[in-house]
Amino acid sequence: MKKDHEIMSDEELKKFFLNEAMLLCPATRFEESEIEKLHILFGSLRKINKLLGTLCYSNMEVHYMEVLNVFGFYFTEKEGERKVKHRMNTHLSAYSQFIFQLTKFKELTTHYYYYTNSHLKALAHVMQICYPNDFKEGEINEIEIKQFLAHEKEE
Repeated sequence: MKKDHEIMSDEELKKFFLNEAMLLCPATRFEESEIEKLHILFGSLRKINKLLGTLCYSNMEVHYMEVLNVFGFYFTEKEGERKVKHRMNTHLSAYSQFIFQLTKFKELTTHYYYYTNSHLKALAHVMQICYPNDFKEGEINEIEIKQFLAHEKEE
């Protein structure tokens, strides 16, 4: 399978990411330099990727059953106010529906997680190729990019 930078030139990829930065990160409209726009985009994509990774690797089915078991035991107890139990049952029902919806979209979440992962690789590649002199020691975004690329090499 070809990598993004093998399908498109680095310059075309850079333009693509700059346009994406304008759409995904409104703060980039106030930045003048391209590298700053790409740094902001990288940070946003990194956060999205972490969220999707958390959803992708969590076992929602287990959470769903644990919540039902714990609250099921609580609701069978004889003591306690009826109104409190009813309110808790309403909250449990809403939370259960939320987890069930997340479980239904597990395949899509996993797919999009891997998509954003490859997207981040391509963005890091473009940033290193197009702006090699803009990465100075101690710069947070450079460290994030290096950590991300090092993690990818391990896999």
